[in-house]
Amino acid sequence: MAKINTVANNGLTIVENYNKLFEQIAKAKTVDDVRSLVASVKDFISVYKRVDKNMVNEVYGKLQSKLQDMVAENAFVYERMNSKVEEIRNRGYDYANEKDDSQAVQSKALQLMSQMPKVMNSNHANRITKILNDSINSGVIGSKAVLELLKYPAYADMVSAKVRERAFEGSKSTAEQAFDRLKESELKDAEQALASVYLQGFHLRNIEKQVNAFKKPSAWNPEEQTA
Repeated sequence: MAKINTVANNGLTIVENYNKLFEQIAKAKTVDDVRSLVASVKDFISVYKRVDKNMVNEVYGKLQSKLQDMVAENAFVYERMNSKVEEIRNRGYDYANEKDDSQAVQSKALQLMSQMPKVMNSNHANRITKILNDSINSGVIGSKAVLELLKYPAYADMVSAKVRERAFEGSKSTAEQAFDRLKESELKDAEQALASVYLQGFHLRNIEKQVNAFKKPSAWNPEEQTA
């Protein structure tokens, strides 16, 4: 029976390769680290599976444990970041410091009502749109006045969806607009980070499935079908 060589192609002994892999496993932090690690472990199994089964099993077990820890940590981070995204999405502007302009808005709304036609039809459409847009263009009070019309059935149907959207944006103070911009920026960054963590978890789970298949010799050495 031919003697089994205990020195790998890299010139290191089984113990040296064993120690090197344990160090590599401990340092692995990213998906790319793990992919490189899996390739090294597959080579170790292929070369030494008949030399020292205990060492091979220990390396394999250490890799499995590392992947389980990374998958669990990824899930924890994902949940925390997902909660952060939801917190940003649900964050509302505090109107407590806004000045009370309800009287000015009501006065402007009554002025609009006096200008609006009594009946909504195609002949009046352009006139209505101009009146409403002029009010929105006048500033925050005018925009709020247009939104005030929605409370009155006789005028609500005269305010189109597009005009409502413009009025809603126009009704925001400078402070609220700044709040919205900051919220949008924070949400975008948080969602991108969340997507990155999800993708990393997806890859880690797939790699974990591949590693679990190592117990089938064909998974790492197609030429051998038995252990």
